[in-house]
Amino acid sequence: MTLALVRNELDRFLAAPDAEVLALRGKWGVGKTYSWNRFLEDANQRNEISRERYAYLSLFGIASLDELKFSLFEQLIDRQLIGKPPSLATFRDNAAQLSASLGRKAWKLASSTPFMKSMSPSLEAVSFFSIRDTLICLDDLERRSESLSARDVLGLVSLLKEQRNCKVVLLLNDGENGLEDFEKYREKVVDVELLFDPTADECSEVAFVGADSLYQSIGELSQKLDIRNIRTLKKIERLVRLVEPKLGGLEPELSHQIVHSLVLYGWCHYRAGDPKIPPLDYVQKIGYALFGLGENDDIPDNEKAWNTKLQDYGYQVTDELDEVIATAVKTGCVVDADFEKAATEKNSQIIAAKATGSFTHAWRTYHDSFDNDQNKVISTLYESFKVNVKYIAPVNLNGTVRLFRELGEDEKAEEMINLYIKVRADEPELFNLSDYSFAGDISDQKVRDAFDKAYEGTAVRESPKEVLMRLASSNGWNNKDEVVLAETTADEYYELFKSESGGHLSDIVNTCLKFGQFSNASERQRQIAGNAKEALVRIGRESAINALRVRKFGVKVEDGA
Repeated sequence: MTLALVRNELDRFLAAPDAEVLALRGKWGVGKTYSWNRFLEDANQRNEISRERYAYLSLFGIASLDELKFSLFEQLIDRQLIGKPPSLATFRDNAAQLSASLGRKAWKLASSTPFMKSMSPSLEAVSFFSIRDTLICLDDLERRSESLSARDVLGLVSLLKEQRNCKVVLLLNDGENGLEDFEKYREKVVDVELLFDPTADECSEVAFVGADSLYQSIGELSQKLDIRNIRTLKKIERLVRLVEPKLGGLEPELSHQIVHSLVLYGWCHYRAGDPKIPPLDYVQKIGYALFGLGENDDIPDNEKAWNTKLQDYGYQVTDELDEVIATAVKTGCVVDADFEKAATEKNSQIIAAKATGSFTHAWRTYHDSFDNDQNKVISTLYESFKVNVKYIAPVNLNGTVRLFRELGEDEKAEEMINLYIKVRADEPELFNLSDYSFAGDISDQKVRDAFDKAYEGTAVRESPKEVLMRLASSNGWNNKDEVVLAETTADEYYELFKSESGGHLSDIVNTCLKFGQFSNASERQRQIAGNAKEALVRIGRESAINALRVRKFGVKVEDGA
């Protein structure tokens, strides 16, 4: 049923004078409660509600009919207060009305008795008599306590309609347990039953009607993903509100990218478990597989479907700013320093690219055509790369090199790598793959080798002792540290170990040896451990006591191991 038909029927229901029971059904999260509240407020503003009092009640956790009856009494408000939560004042007004209906003497006697607590169930039952000529919305029938049967609830609903002239709306989540009795008795109680199954367009219309352009763009993006869950849309909206104050001063393209990523990541995160929706971790790691440059041709069918969805949405690769956004989606909060750093850097790249011609735009010649135009694609990307090389991220260099290699343009691929290293030489940390968030996406070995060589060449040389002392008190190291230690010979380790004494000597030795204990140790790491062991064997052969001393490090002098 379209949203327009649901709205029209609800408008008729609200305005009609007759007592009726209406059931609004739909999947969990599609926005039944949200839409009901919106339509109700709109009708109230038009003065088109036939009842003067209203009560909304979620049955979540309600354990008995008496509790349900008194809860309804507590939730009663005048129609003019629709859209505002019940308060102590509304409860006091309800109590005053109940007092008038019972008679002052009877209410005064009941309220002043010393046995009030023992009589409270009776008072709760008495309070229910004041509920008549009322519009009532009962939500979450399937989430009531097991001690309260759906049959009893429906019996009460029938009484409210037949004897109290009430209009009752039931909001039901299809597919949930706890509705078996409702299915059995609904024909005897429910007059109108509506299926709430809005399209993605209708969901965005409900969620963002009257919103400014930023939030309307959420709706437009959500339609591309076919998001039909208003609860998800409102959660995404909350995330956008968190970053909105930080968008000032950013280029429009970057603001769009931020919202674009937020909508996608929110959809993936909040709808986790739906097999049709790619997990957020998958999206973060997709890399250049979306460009047809992945190494694995045997892609599972579900991943093919995910990739098609991501391509249709216009997603490319995850950059540093996207990583910050993904973290914000997962945690529900934004780390200001991380966001500002990544956004500022990306904004500078966009400004520079506008002045020189966008490399991203050049890639469109690859994506947006099935023409037999390989030479044009190669030429356009190659020339744009040379102009924009100062602003191209390592992961984008890798993707371009991969494309050129697949098209048989290895010579140009090598030229681009060399140009990149030359032009970006003043940014030595750029080549430190051990500290790069997307190092795993740098799949071209020659790019990796060129980066390692460039980084090693800029290493500020510390002495082996300085490096080992620093590593002994920390849990991490970088490529520069490995270079220094790997280039330290066995003779130099011998001199270092012999010249040191004190508690830090064991720390230094153990730091060297641990490089050989990794299950996937690199050649350079094995070299560090090997040279250190060779020095220890030499020390152990000098005396019986030193042979014992080096043995505690797992080094045996006898076999030279």
